[in-house]
Amino acid sequence: MEKILILWYYAYYKYMNTMKYSLIIAFFALFLAFPVLAFPEDNLSNTLKGKILLDVENKGEAWYVYPGDFHRYYLGTPADAYNIMRNLSLGISNDNFSKLASSTPDRFAGLILLKPEDFGKAYYVNPADKTLFYLSDAEAAFDLMHKFSLGITGENLKTIPIGKIILNDSNQEVSREWQYLGWWGRVTDNYVPVMSEPKNSSKRLGSFFTGNKIKVLEIKKSDGRVWYRIDGGQYPGAYVDSLFVGAIAQPAPAKKINVPVAIAPDDYWVDVNISKKVLTLYKYDQVVMATYIAVGNKETPTILGFYNVWYKIKKTRMHGAPPLATHEYDLPDVPWVMYYKGSYSIHGTYWHDDFGAQRSAGCTNVTQGDAKFIFDLTGPDIGQLDEIRSTIDNPGLLIYNHY
Repeated sequence: MEKILILWYYAYYKYMNTMKYSLIIAFFALFLAFPVLAFPEDNLSNTLKGKILLDVENKGEAWYVYPGDFHRYYLGTPADAYNIMRNLSLGISNDNFSKLASSTPDRFAGLILLKPEDFGKAYYVNPADKTLFYLSDAEAAFDLMHKFSLGITGENLKTIPIGKIILNDSNQEVSREWQYLGWWGRVTDNYVPVMSEPKNSSKRLGSFFTGNKIKVLEIKKSDGRVWYRIDGGQYPGAYVDSLFVGAIAQPAPAKKINVPVAIAPDDYWVDVNISKKVLTLYKYDQVVMATYIAVGNKETPTILGFYNVWYKIKKTRMHGAPPLATHEYDLPDVPWVMYYKGSYSIHGTYWHDDFGAQRSAGCTNVTQGDAKFIFDLTGPDIGQLDEIRSTIDNPGLLIYNHY
């Protein structure tokens, strides 16, 4: 396997060196060999999962969009490529691999399959038609780059968040990092156990159901299974068997940003896209994070416009009843609350995991981890206090709600 990978990296570097010594010819070749995405897409992480992308505006830098989390991983050096191939490949038995010859299931599209029972032979599953491409030698690897890569503009590439594999001194994976503090998946079955630890014998905290959206923070291997440590919602810090979670299109910030006139270069501000159910935190014009949210339902919509946080509190009770709400509710200890207009706020949520939905009483529901991140980072600065009001000298975060 290592020999095959080295040949693959050699082909990649041969390609990159050609570009370095003849930029004009290389860029011309890129536009001919690889179709460039010119259409306006709001979110490409799902559309391009499993693809190898070449940034046509940045010397053809190569990225692999991993179908397991819909993030892009950099193929910049032989070491980078080796680690990506080793850590993101899927081991498959010879028996199961033989079944793919007649029909390859959709779930294998774009993956790199590794056959440990067959001297570590590696195959790339072309996501376009699910054909298997054998990485046999340098020429085959170069053919993979040439035939299956897709040219992409920097503007489109930025809508796909970046993933990174963290290694120890022995080049063993320690952890992974994701650009927006985790990645989003959807629960694929009903009554999926939520466990206190990454093992079946630990305490069961509750259940997830088909359609619940969860944010994965960490990957753990235990009990012969792969587990996801999650944010919440209902069970922050709990674990779910990865078998019951599938990656979804990741929340994407807008390609073109109109920074509010009141924002200075070092200021944070929040963009709440109600129609897409996506909250994006910016530092001036730079994306800090983007995440799925739940917004107001039709009867109690989230208000539109520009506002500043006037009051922050670490925990508070929220209650309501008709006619101001669609139903009666009483929620103690709602965490990380940022009020911006009367009782409208952005806050953490512990009573549901229906993010990406329209279901609140007008507030912006955020996972508890994301809410704390925004709460701690933005104004007014709360220091060691439990609550604070904004002042001229300690202003509140600007929030822009829109469709």
